[in-house]
Amino acid sequence: MSELNHERLLVREVERAASRRGIRVDHIAQGWILRLQRGGVVRHVHGYTFDLNPAATSAIACDKAATSAALAASGLPRVEHRLFLHPSMARFVAHAGNWDEMLRYFEACEGDVVVKDNLGTGGRGVHRARTKVALEAAVLSLFERGQSVAMCPFVDIREEARFVVLAGECEAAYLKVRPTVTGDGRRTVLELLADQITRSGMSRECGRFLANIEPDSAMLLREVPGVGESRLLNWRHNLGQGATLSLIEPSPGDPRAKLAAAAASALNLRFGSVDIVTVDGTPMVLEVNSGVMMEALATTPGGGELAARVYDRAVGLMFDTQESRS
Repeated sequence: MSELNHERLLVREVERAASRRGIRVDHIAQGWILRLQRGGVVRHVHGYTFDLNPAATSAIACDKAATSAALAASGLPRVEHRLFLHPSMARFVAHAGNWDEMLRYFEACEGDVVVKDNLGTGGRGVHRARTKVALEAAVLSLFERGQSVAMCPFVDIREEARFVVLAGECEAAYLKVRPTVTGDGRRTVLELLADQITRSGMSRECGRFLANIEPDSAMLLREVPGVGESRLLNWRHNLGQGATLSLIEPSPGDPRAKLAAAAASALNLRFGSVDIVTVDGTPMVLEVNSGVMMEALATTPGGGELAARVYDRAVGLMFDTQESRS
């Protein structure tokens, strides 16, 4: 990460919230772990995960396929994620081999799937496969560094929003906005992007996109959009892959907010974030996270104050379960 652990927004806001309540904060592991203590009560913050969720809930939220299965069992709409285990796991679970089932699922998804590290975050190790060769390459790459792969159908996501849920309430929400260029009928996407950088400078978002460019996006750079045609630079919505964010008001009547709260309740998630995508006008859960990272949120107008309020309440709830919203 670009900043030291102890310089993170989360650390500053946790320390401020703790100070207000007479809670002592000790840094462990160079600030990646915070130990909070008041009286005989001890709580921890590990990375971006607070001591608020049950252990099983945190484990499920970190597991894309498990999250998908748990939400399905609760009857909630979600983008299915199918689990495939590394062959070395055959010693522990029934394992007849992956390839036949992968191909059946690939065909069921009409030959267009997303393959990802089942435990990964931030859009890293996420591949879109539209051929059997691309599917095999993605799976082999992921199995080289992990024990499980999740596969899901590629869906045309027009909108992705993240809802931060705390104690049953949607405390913050924002859209993930992917970078685009607008065509002139003459220049390639790469030329349009270069012109944009020349005129406005290398934005953080463009830098992230170029640093994480994948073969699909590289092919896109050679295309020539028509006059006035907007062309997305990335099919991923991850902030770490070049997307920006736009704050939205998480009103109780918003069907996306309702689904996010329902998903959190189904998983017994007290503090976390739920990614809701809109597919053909229908909201669906894409993923759930037990950690709440709001560094990017703090860079947008009003986002810093919002992040501070959310972290403040989270600290209070770790020690005072009946603490009112302030």
